[in-house]
Amino acid sequence: MSECPTHGALLGGYVLGSLEPAEMAEMRRHVAGCPHCGPEADKLSGLPALLDSIEPADVPPPTLSSETEERVLDRFARERRRAPDPAPRRWPRLTVPRFAALVVTCAAAVVLALVVIGEDGEGSHAYASARLAPVVATSNASATAWAEDVPAGTRVSLRAHGLPGKRVYELWCVRGDGRWVSGGTFRTADSGRAEAMLTAAVRPGDYHVMVVTPHNDGRHGPTLLRGELRY
Repeated sequence: MSECPTHGALLGGYVLGSLEPAEMAEMRRHVAGCPHCGPEADKLSGLPALLDSIEPADVPPPTLSSETEERVLDRFARERRRAPDPAPRRWPRLTVPRFAALVVTCAAAVVLALVVIGEDGEGSHAYASARLAPVVATSNASATAWAEDVPAGTRVSLRAHGLPGKRVYELWCVRGDGRWVSGGTFRTADSGRAEAMLTAAVRPGDYHVMVVTPHNDGRHGPTLLRGELRY
């Protein structure tokens, strides 16, 4: 998707018309002048019509399974261990849910090959990844996170599902000394899914655990999701 550091994470929802009205209005103004989002929006402008033409209205769109996400993380960890130098690998970004539905519906086998093996597509320089699992056994929520080193600290690409919808949550990076560093907040859609680009003031090696809690005005609330990083 777009390389825009401020609005890139919203571009998919904007193209599909799934953002809140205020966000759609803001994105229209932004896309008109952004050198990154403008061209990407033009390229993806035909996607909604294509989805409507192939997606049955009475069948919910399929999603990538947890097994597929786990294979992606395992492949990432194996490649990092085999790498002869510490140079970061390019890794494909996770797409918006409806785009994933299109790819899975039309060519599931091709999707799996591209996600697990694909190193030639658009990607980010992730230095670590994490799969966040629920701390309560009755919850079916989960999340996948990719951590990338940036001047401000660490940029986290987060993809979550199964959380209660239309609520605000906060991502935390737990340092080795026990300090919790906030990566910022994100909001789930009605379906309980969310995709967000967040930034935390931590560096590679400073922390080994990521946590998701309800947003609580700067104080971390009860832990909902937790996962250890794979460097």
